[in-house]
Amino acid sequence: MAGQSRKATLQDIADIVGMSRMSISRILNGKQQTSPEMDQRIREAIVETGYRMNRAASALRQGRALPTVGLIVERFTDASCSSIAEAVADVADERGAVLVVVRERGGGGIEALVSRNVDGILVCDRGDTAEAWNVDRPVVSVDGGTGAALPQELGVAARAATRRLFELIDGAAAEISGEGAARDTV
Repeated sequence: MAGQSRKATLQDIADIVGMSRMSISRILNGKQQTSPEMDQRIREAIVETGYRMNRAASALRQGRALPTVGLIVERFTDASCSSIAEAVADVADERGAVLVVVRERGGGGIEALVSRNVDGILVCDRGDTAEAWNVDRPVVSVDGGTGAALPQELGVAARAATRRLFELIDGAAAEISGEGAARDTV
């Protein structure tokens, strides 16, 4: 499989280990157990083929959407925003979410995220409040301050803000109302 241009599939793994594609899928998704020896054979086949699970496709097959959150930063080189972005990425990974990061350029950042239909937005804030953003989805502002906060403190605040955003997204999905989107500042 190495050297071939096509992506490895579950069927490739199944063919190598002598199981059905569906059984491999259930095993990889933790819905079916197998012997330690078969687990090892499957892991070896994954390495051999270079197989990578497509989380978006898996979510669609299971009838759920892969959550997508956006982060607006002023500059990628800003130390505060870098610390915040790292922490946001950690929480997004924990939740199995996709993170889209854009730069703020005269309102263009928010439009870029809205046009990508993100479920919620985090703003690496430099003074504006989340209420200033007029969008139809949850917005949480993380105060990057003026550089006075330590990177660890920013990371803690950003993790809390990202968890709060997911709470708002989950609430918005459960109860859609005509009262506008939730806004928060952490």
